[in-house]
Amino acid sequence: MEGAELELERRSKFLSSLIEKKKAKEHQEQHSKLNVRVRAADMPVLLQDRAFRCARDQLDSMPGKLDSKRLALALKKISET
Repeated sequence: MEGAELELERRSKFLSSLIEKKKAKEHQEQHSKLNVRVRAADMPVLLQDRAFRCARDQLDSMPGKLDSKRLALALKKISET
């Protein structure tokens, strides 16, 4: 019985690692669609995705030249909601 439990544990870990790799690849593909490259982060991935989408929406809505202060204020306003 102990051998079967060890085998189940091994397979479970293997499947979990495959799922994590697939999720990481999907997030990387989403970031590449937004032209974003994350070098280091301590923010959860889902929150990163939301921040990138909000920033992209704000940048797309700004006419003309990038105004970093306006972008920062808009993102702060969105994050407070």
